[in-house]
Amino acid sequence: MTPVETAAAVETVPADLLVLFHVADEPAPRGRLGRVDWLLCGAVSRLRARGRFRGERGRRVLLVGGGQLRAGLVMVVGLGPRGDGGIPALYRLSYEVAEAILELRCGSIALDLPCRAFPHEPPDRVRRAFLEGFLAELQRGRPSPPVEVTLLT
Repeated sequence: MTPVETAAAVETVPADLLVLFHVADEPAPRGRLGRVDWLLCGAVSRLRARGRFRGERGRRVLLVGGGQLRAGLVMVVGLGPRGDGGIPALYRLSYEVAEAILELRCGSIALDLPCRAFPHEPPDRVRRAFLEGFLAELQRGRPSPPVEVTLLT
């Protein structure tokens, strides 16, 4: 399974599921998550303000994509505080995300890699480590048909 890469705007990427990450110590969603939050009329920000999802490690929230996004669902995965953990934490995260996707039985996903949460690691190393565990777990859990993975670059 080889992921396809795209530099297209997050709202134009077709997928059953869009996977984004939220760092707990950022007061508001940023980057692609910030854009998606804006397109969803502040859905992630409202959850944060109400104390229902603050980006804690191990927590995730599932949202309906809505008319502005081509993705049907949006899963936001909490990462905990920025820089909290290294490559072993990244491997665990990759397996957990793959397992969550397999539970949802999605045929296609668009994935934004969690590079912002690991500022002490080079982005290429974060990418390699995350994809190694993530793709292996997806293949193990669903060998046929494979999940189509699009990486947002």
